[in-house]
Amino acid sequence: MVVLTIGSFIGFAIFLIMIQLGTMQRWEEAFALQIIQSRTPSLTRMMHFFTNLGKAFPTVAIALLLFAFPSSRADLAPKTAVSIFIVSAAAYLIKRIVRRDRPIDHRLVEEKDHSFPSAHAATSAAMYGTIALNLEQLVPSAVIPMTLLAILLSFMIGFSRVYLGIHFLTDVIGGWLLGAGVAGLVTLLMNS
Repeated sequence: MVVLTIGSFIGFAIFLIMIQLGTMQRWEEAFALQIIQSRTPSLTRMMHFFTNLGKAFPTVAIALLLFAFPSSRADLAPKTAVSIFIVSAAAYLIKRIVRRDRPIDHRLVEEKDHSFPSAHAATSAAMYGTIALNLEQLVPSAVIPMTLLAILLSFMIGFSRVYLGIHFLTDVIGGWLLGAGVAGLVTLLMNS
């Protein structure tokens, strides 16, 4: 878990540097164009669903729901709440420091704040990642299916942001890396 945590933060730093240098811009624009050209009404509805799943209310509701289940061995609810709080604060601060503008063209949703990192991607990776990392202590047989579900949900929430035209792919990858790093760090610190 230490390697995952450190690797996630190093990966995040690399993406941050690449964004600041503008090395990914042409590639990101080409990727975004491919996504835009593949939009369909049914796929757009599905992407709206996943982007809404990553908003504050569902995230807080899932975190609060964890407090309803006895999880004394893993302290799952407090770890998840701490992860969500830390990653939300970190994403907010980083957005204000980096000040990366969102994509301009072809937005299907409007957002007012800056783009990097994607808070939806960061929060989903932190929340579902924390749950997956701590599930083994509660339900060992559920680790693999729940980890796959965590990855799928986090992927779909992040990808929906690119599909809807409100994030560049590197914003989302940076968010996932930040969220995974926070999930690992919180788990390591709260398990020690």
